[in-house]
Amino acid sequence: MRTSPRLTLRALAGGLLLCVAACDAPPGIQPQIINSPDAFSYQITDLSNVNGTWNYTWQNTGTLAKVTHASDAGATGTATITIRDGAGTQVYSGTFATSGEPVSSPAGVSGAWTISVTYSNYSNTQVNFAVVKQ
Repeated sequence: MRTSPRLTLRALAGGLLLCVAACDAPPGIQPQIINSPDAFSYQITDLSNVNGTWNYTWQNTGTLAKVTHASDAGATGTATITIRDGAGTQVYSGTFATSGEPVSSPAGVSGAWTISVTYSNYSNTQVNFAVVKQ
């Protein structure tokens, strides 16, 4: 059976994309991430004493973003979301909260924004947050 070079490149690119998503996760857990222009969402379950910082690049064509986050009550440790705009200026930082109230960040620069999730001895049954262009 002969394989076309185009098909092989697509398969390789798809495999690399999966590896990038899986390789950027804390050991032993798999966050569910949707990373689309102007909309980013993150959900993860069953965290146990997680430590470290994970960065995600997100394309925001606007200058504002709405951040909504929630976690289950009873979490231990700390978990923080920090967002930097296309120029690298911090526009948001906050700990995971049990409420899902939206918070608008100050105006920033459009482009490739960085969303950082930092865990310090953090345990929880579920965490989720979303960042969308405002």
